[in-house]
Amino acid sequence: MRSIFEYIDYRKFLSEYYQYKKSTSRAFSYRYFCAKAGLTSPVFLKLVIDGKRNLSRQSIEKFCTAMQLTKKQSAFFRNLVLFDQAKTSAEKQEYYAVLRSMENSVTEKILSMDQYDYFSKWYNAVIRELVVLYDFKQNYSFLARCVYPQITEGEAKEAVELLEKLCLIRKKKNGRGYEHADSAITNSGEIGLMAVRQFNRAMIEHSLKAIENIPVDKRHVSGLTIGISPQMYQIVQAEIVAFKDRIVTLINRDEKSSCVYQLNIQLFPVSDDIGRFANESGS
Repeated sequence: MRSIFEYIDYRKFLSEYYQYKKSTSRAFSYRYFCAKAGLTSPVFLKLVIDGKRNLSRQSIEKFCTAMQLTKKQSAFFRNLVLFDQAKTSAEKQEYYAVLRSMENSVTEKILSMDQYDYFSKWYNAVIRELVVLYDFKQNYSFLARCVYPQITEGEAKEAVELLEKLCLIRKKKNGRGYEHADSAITNSGEIGLMAVRQFNRAMIEHSLKAIENIPVDKRHVSGLTIGISPQMYQIVQAEIVAFKDRIVTLINRDEKSSCVYQLNIQLFPVSDDIGRFANESGS
């Protein structure tokens, strides 16, 4: 069985733990495990594996004892559970940070961790574009000053090193500056989505500051408040995707790029479904 430190889903770990124990001991069963953990329900482990029950902090400790996990393994398992069951993005960030702090224990490289590293700092995406626009000649102080809001020299250096590590940029053959590499990090998986949410949140916060601090002739902020059906939502969503593709095509033709912009597009409900209210009221 794989080491617990190779898992990012505690239910999958429990499932494989059960299968492993079952294959090595005929006496092992859900009832046996629950009795060993001091649980009253003989099928509680199965309910947890199937996603029908969550673990409380008390039951987490009982599971650690029943599985005879070491202190370090117990800490990792505890944070795996809390990460999975966290109700807010902030909580997920907190527990995932602990999991990352134990990274040296992990022998398997997980792509989602790279996703997290890239999207967790909003300026990584900005740096990726800046180093392609201009050969900063390893002057990280200058590069940091080019970012708005300004970051530190150390943050700029770490960003470039991360982008090279993830093969998102590479040095040009002539050694003068960087160019985009073909690789890309997508936002698949729960951790990738979590990091993207953090990235989007940071960029939306920057857009609020831009309304106050950036001259009108250098920024565009507008919106529409519209009434649509679920079917039209799907159509509008497809139009947004097509619009973004068109923007990318135009940008790729721009040979005089000198500044990095962030384009945010949000489409979200600001009312509840009227049909649902009508049905509930009987009208």
